[in-house]
Amino acid sequence: MKKLCICLALILCVLLIAACTSNNTEPVDVAYESTEEITPDPATDEPDEDDYQATIEPAYPLVGHTIILYTGNIRGNIDALPQVVALRYYYEAQGADVILVDVGNFLHGTIYATYDSGRTVIELMDRAGYDVVAIGSREFNFGTGRVGVEAHGIIFEDDSLGQLLEEASFQAVSANIVAGDDALHAFAPNTIVQTDAGVTVAFFGLTCTDTVNQVLEANLAGLTFQNPQEVLDTQIAYLADSDFVIGLSNTGMFLSLAGVGIIDIDQSTGLTVGIIVLDNNTNMIVQNYTLGLYAVPRAPRVQESVDVARANIQAEFAAVAVSEVVLEGSVAASRMGETNLGNLWTNALLWFALEGGIENFFDEDAIDAGITGIMVEPENVVAVWNGGNLRDFIYDGDVTMRDLQRVLPFPNRVAVMYLTGAQLLELLEAATQGLYYGGDHLPATASFPHVAGIEFTLDTTIPFDAGEPHGNHWFRANSLSRVTISGINGNAFDPYATYAIVTSNAIFNGMDSNYISLERCQYYSTITSAFVVDAVWMYVMQELGGIIDARYAAPQGRIIIQ
Repeated sequence: MKKLCICLALILCVLLIAACTSNNTEPVDVAYESTEEITPDPATDEPDEDDYQATIEPAYPLVGHTIILYTGNIRGNIDALPQVVALRYYYEAQGADVILVDVGNFLHGTIYATYDSGRTVIELMDRAGYDVVAIGSREFNFGTGRVGVEAHGIIFEDDSLGQLLEEASFQAVSANIVAGDDALHAFAPNTIVQTDAGVTVAFFGLTCTDTVNQVLEANLAGLTFQNPQEVLDTQIAYLADSDFVIGLSNTGMFLSLAGVGIIDIDQSTGLTVGIIVLDNNTNMIVQNYTLGLYAVPRAPRVQESVDVARANIQAEFAAVAVSEVVLEGSVAASRMGETNLGNLWTNALLWFALEGGIENFFDEDAIDAGITGIMVEPENVVAVWNGGNLRDFIYDGDVTMRDLQRVLPFPNRVAVMYLTGAQLLELLEAATQGLYYGGDHLPATASFPHVAGIEFTLDTTIPFDAGEPHGNHWFRANSLSRVTISGINGNAFDPYATYAIVTSNAIFNGMDSNYISLERCQYYSTITSAFVVDAVWMYVMQELGGIIDARYAAPQGRIIIQ
């Protein structure tokens, strides 16, 4: 009786939601072309008596129908998967053939995605029996899956997206991502699923072209995103012999073509679940509507896999933060101006020096030399960080130390150096010599200075007055004419005052454009034992209470570039 009640509740729930949210389409006659047919492996989690009571008289007989059960924007939400599988069992129990697909953006968003660069989520989706998934923007978040460099040691090394997808039994598709000069498809553009009833359903994928503005450039190396509308005709012609053709799109564009079902779920929306009902006899799409997961039970075997994955990953992280905003980490943005990620990073360094306990990280030599804290007044303490060491985005959702390590994959330590105001001005003048960004100046922009406690203006209409070379891409400044410091912590800038600059050991030691660091006051300047990522994590957890909120939604106006 308990099983019966659960099933009846589910049926009622689905029917009520369908009535409220149904977007019934006019029947569409579809007859399309196919090339090769791929019959998916049997589902790995077959229904049994613990899942459903299959003897219920169905409210709507589905024998002779094919159900496309689709999801979109899973974003690491592994808790939804057992319910999605339960829905599949429900429709199968009514006699339908069910094809389970995802429209894209299944990675990112929770620690279950970021923990191992997506492996856990992909393995659980495989366990859930997905047949086809479209590639979305968020699938590119983790690049090669490797963080760290040989010279400094590998922090962690996961597989790339391509490697993970090769191990999955479902087919990943995108028809508008091409690679190389020959513009060959980077992923399978389409696939055809044949049901037990012999019905052929062709799927093609369309990926949001704005991916190039949302993901680290290196993660998209060699890839081109074509206009989705322009590839539609090609896909339809290629698949025209299939009984049905379904497009899986996360472009957010209005895409329309007679005789084709397009499931488009923009990545700005939340988790979406829905079905398309296909009539096998008439080759018509007879229904298309979204569903809610409220009150949907959970398939026990998939739930068990989810529980094991959750326990293993949560044991790895003692603490998890949350970001309510996306922190910009593209190479272009980090090297050409102020970013919200640069604001967070430098705020963290400044906080660490003033409130975060930096004095606990001075080594014995520093303590013996009388360095017991910051040696100037708080109003004269600032932070400087180079854009070349902001190497990835921090996305909205769960944030762990691994996300910070993706931003800074080097074991940099917090350092404090003491410069005069005039030296600080020269440091900024030299650090901005690569702007404007692009062309031959590209390598030199790695030194672009993100700051906290400093407000300055850069006038790029004035050429940089290059003196002697410093390293491979930089020069000493012969004169100081492009940068104007308008304030230090709300006070007037004083070229004769002494300022404490909180930064990294790399800048401390003269990396990139920072030759002036080598002319610092030697007596009190020191490198601490604190790793920068640890200091940033302390700031997020202690000062921000574990929430990166709307204060970091946009750059805070510290740098003006003319």
